[in-house]
Amino acid sequence: MKLTKLVFNNYRCFGPTDTTINISDLTAFIGNNSSGKTTVLSALRKLFGNFKITKSDFHIPLDKSPEEITEGNFYIEAYFEFFEEDSEGLDEDDYGIAQYFENFIVDHPGGNPYIVIRLDANYEKGSSPEGIIDFKYHYVVNKGEEGLKPISAHDRNKIQVIYIPAVRNPSEQLKNATGTILWRILNQINWKESDKEKINKKIDELDKVVAEQSGINIVKKVVSSSWKNYHNDSRYNEANIKFGSSDLDNILKKLEVEFTPTHTEKAFKVDDLGDGLKSLFYLTLINTLLELENEAITEIKNRVSIEERVLNIDPPALTLILVEEPENHVSPHLLGKVIKNLNNIRNRNNSQVLITSHSPSIIKRVEPTEIRHLRIENGTTIAKEIVLPEKQDESFKYVKEAIKAYPELYFSSLVVLGEGDSEDILIPKFLSLYMDDLDTVGISVVPLGGRHVNHFWKLLNQLNIPFITLLDLDKEREGGGWGRVKYAIKQLLENDVVRSELLTLEGGSILTEDQLENMHTWEGYEYIGGWIDMLENYNVYFSSPLDIDFLMIEKFLEYYLMTLEKNEGPRIKIIENEKQKRIHELTDEEKQSTIYQDRIKSDVTRALKEKGGNGHTYTKKQKELMIWYSYFFLNRGKPVTHLQALNYIADDVLQANIPDVFKNIADKATLLLNIEE
Repeated sequence: MKLTKLVFNNYRCFGPTDTTINISDLTAFIGNNSSGKTTVLSALRKLFGNFKITKSDFHIPLDKSPEEITEGNFYIEAYFEFFEEDSEGLDEDDYGIAQYFENFIVDHPGGNPYIVIRLDANYEKGSSPEGIIDFKYHYVVNKGEEGLKPISAHDRNKIQVIYIPAVRNPSEQLKNATGTILWRILNQINWKESDKEKINKKIDELDKVVAEQSGINIVKKVVSSSWKNYHNDSRYNEANIKFGSSDLDNILKKLEVEFTPTHTEKAFKVDDLGDGLKSLFYLTLINTLLELENEAITEIKNRVSIEERVLNIDPPALTLILVEEPENHVSPHLLGKVIKNLNNIRNRNNSQVLITSHSPSIIKRVEPTEIRHLRIENGTTIAKEIVLPEKQDESFKYVKEAIKAYPELYFSSLVVLGEGDSEDILIPKFLSLYMDDLDTVGISVVPLGGRHVNHFWKLLNQLNIPFITLLDLDKEREGGGWGRVKYAIKQLLENDVVRSELLTLEGGSILTEDQLENMHTWEGYEYIGGWIDMLENYNVYFSSPLDIDFLMIEKFLEYYLMTLEKNEGPRIKIIENEKQKRIHELTDEEKQSTIYQDRIKSDVTRALKEKGGNGHTYTKKQKELMIWYSYFFLNRGKPVTHLQALNYIADDVLQANIPDVFKNIADKATLLLNIEE
C-alpha cells in the first residue's frame, strides 16, 4: 500500500483550482522559502495525525485580507494504491488490502484498485477569533457529494504519520511518554505474565541487597522515625527505601540509550551527542520502529497466535515519514548516509518518505523524477515535476546526470547556461562587474549547454525559471557558424516559440522549412550578425567568432602572456640550424617567413578541427591568435589558464574592454531580475 497522489483545493497557499502532486516512495519537495513545502507535509498531518484545523488553514486570495474573509472551505484528497502498475500478479498477502478492500475504486476493467481519503473543512466568521470550523473525513467512492462515505477513526488510524521537524531533539523521543517514538516501540512488545513475574522477582532481590547495606539501613531508620512524628495514620506507618517500582510501565520509563565504547570509562547518553549525531540517531529510532512494525505484520500474516507473538500490536498499514530539511546539523560527508537510510525506509512495503530541502547536497542525491518543485505564482502554489527526455532517447542519461550534478539551478532566480568550464569561470566574473553579489540575486551559472541544451530549456521553462544561454559560434568548425544558428532556432521552435516571430525576414516573408533545414549550408557570413542579434531577443547569445576562450585572448592577450614563465610559450625555428625562438619574441620580418606562415596554417587547422575550414573568414590577426589558442587552450587546462590571467586584469580594465556579448548578457540579466542600476 502506497500513497500515490495528493490533491489540494483552497488549503493554505493552494488556491481554488485543484493542485495535484504525484507522490513516489521517496518524494523531495524543493523551492524557495514560503513556496508551500511545509504546507504539503502539514496536510498529511491534518489527514492522519489528528492535528487541529485552524483559520490559517483556509486559503486567503491575494487581493483579500484575513479580516475580509467571512467564510471559506478547503479539501485535501489522498490517493493510495495497492499494487505496482507493472506487477504481473497481485500480492494477495498485502496487509493493507484487508483493511481497505471494501472501499476500493477501479476506474476501468483490469485497472489498478485504489482508495481516496478526503478531508473537508468549512469556516464561518464567528464571535471568536478562530470563527466556526467544521470538518469531516470521508472515503471518496464516486464523484460528487453523494460519492462520499464516512471513514471510521480505526481506518484512518491505519495510516500513521511521523513528523521529523527541522530542529530535531531525539532526547524527547527517547522518553517513554505517550506519543514518543520510544513509547511506540516499547508499547509493541508482548510482555508475557511469566516475564513480568521474573522481572518483579529480580527487582525484589535487588531491593533486598540494597536494604542490607548498612548506610541504607541507617537512612531507613532515621526517615521512618522522623516520619512518625508528623502523622498518626497506620496505613503509612513504615517508610521504606526501595530500588524502584515493581510496576512494569514505571520500570520502562527509566530505560535509557547509552553509547559505548567511549574515550572515557563513562558511557555517553543521547544528550552528550553533537547536533549532527542526534539528528542521525533520530532517524535510527524511526527505522527501528518501522522494522518492528514490519515484524508485527509478518506475524499477523503468518497467523501467529496472540500468546506467541513477540509483538502485541495491530500495526498501521502504512507509515508516512515526513522529514523537514534532513541536511540540518549534518556534515556534508554524512548526507549520503542520511539519504541512504531514508532510501532503506522507503523500500519497505509499510513506509514512504517525504522530505523538504534547500540543500543542493541533498537534492543531487535524489532522483530528478522524485523531485517536486514548488513556487508561488499570483499568491498560490504551483507544483511541477521534473520532466526528463524519454529513456530511449540518447540524451536521457546525460540530462539526468547533469541535473543531479548542478541542483542549484532549482533554487535560482536566473540561470545562465554555458558550454563548459570556461564559461563557469568567466561569466560570473563579468556579471560581478555589474551586480554586487550573484548569490544574493539568485544567479546560477551552470555549464549545461551543448547539443542537449533544448532539454534544459524545457526544464527551466516548465519550472518558470528565467534563463540565458551562451553558445559557441564555432565559425568554420563542422556544424558551426550557420549550423549553430540553425541549431538554436530549431531548439527555440521545439520550446514553443512562435515560428512567424522567429523566422520573419526583412520584407515580411517567413523562412520556409526547407530554407531552415538548409541553413547550415549557407555560404558567407555577411548576414549572420543580424540573426545573432535576433536570437539575443530570445536570450540566446554567441561567443563569436569561435568560442569564449578565443574571445578572451582576442581582447586580453597581453594578460595571458603574463602567466608564462621565462621559458614558456610556443616556439619555432625560423632559420635552419638556428636555436628555436618563442613566437611572441619574433620580429616583424621573421613573421613573414614561410615557416611562421606554415605554423599559422597548422594551428588554424588544429583550432578549427579536422573537418573544419581553412580560416578564410578570419582576419590575419585572428589567424595568428590561433597559435596562442592552441597553446593555451588545447595544450593546457582552460580553467587554470583563465584564473591565472584574471589575476593580472584589474576590474576597471576588464570592464573597459569587456566583450560586447558579456555586456549584453549582463544587461539582460539585470532586466530579467528587475535590478535597478
